[in-house]
Amino acid sequence: MTDPTEHMEKVTQGMIQACDDVHTNCSKSVDALVEAGTAVSKGCEEFGRNWGSLVQKSLANALSTSKTMMSARSFKEVSDLQTEFMKEFFDSWMAGAGRLSEISSRVTQQAFEPVAKHANETISKVAEKAQQATRAA
Repeated sequence: MTDPTEHMEKVTQGMIQACDDVHTNCSKSVDALVEAGTAVSKGCEEFGRNWGSLVQKSLANALSTSKTMMSARSFKEVSDLQTEFMKEFFDSWMAGAGRLSEISSRVTQQAFEPVAKHANETISKVAEKAQQATRAA
């Protein structure tokens, strides 16, 4: 039979260790979330700059084309200018949408990376402790 004081000391030490583990895990969770939030914030800034640049470029091009159309001498010339403008506009927006999609994909990956890493580490530790408990029993 074991000494009750010894048993109580083991239980207390186990509880202290469990509390330390929970504290460490919570701290790492917060760190992972801060890292993810930072990635999202920077990504939103980059996305916003690219979006604003795309809109600004489109508006400048539209204004330039409309000025050129105003000085056109025939309906055919206006029609040709409009066709050229729409083609350039479409090409520009497709390229811009591609860049925005790349930014979104990269930011999503960067934001989930620290969270996934922390989750995998936590699951590994829990599985390891479960195996240790199984062996001890």
